[in-house]
Amino acid sequence: MGVFTCEVEHVSPISAAKFYKAVVEDCVTLWPKAMPKIIKSVEFTEGDGGPGTICKLTLLKGYSTSQIDAINKEKFVLKYNVIEGSTLGKHVEKICNEFKVVERKDGGCLVKKTMKHYTKDNEIFDEEYLKFNKDKTLFFFKAIEDFLLANPDYN
Repeated sequence: MGVFTCEVEHVSPISAAKFYKAVVEDCVTLWPKAMPKIIKSVEFTEGDGGPGTICKLTLLKGYSTSQIDAINKEKFVLKYNVIEGSTLGKHVEKICNEFKVVERKDGGCLVKKTMKHYTKDNEIFDEEYLKFNKDKTLFFFKAIEDFLLANPDYN
């Protein structure tokens, strides 16, 4: 099995607490609103959002199933693993993710995500694959940010 890591960072004008809440705590309701042309639904199929919870993300084209490994609301950290679905493709066994939001002095935040792709057999990925995943992650961060900026009263 091969392991390929990519990291993504995004600076946002949204506060760390609000960005984290939107991504982690409000994923079931907010994600489909922020990305209606991509995300059909988000649901917890097992658990209550804490460690061990199984979350299914249904896309207009495909799906993914994730399991929450660890969550720290005070430090704005979520660790989860994508364990099933069309988003893994045919060469990836799982993707271990660490999502972290850090408060900035200007009132905004720095959003960080580290993705470790575990391949089946010893499959090798090229830079294009990793760039695609980085771009997809940045698109997601920007969609959440745009939704929050357009809906300033969203709690």
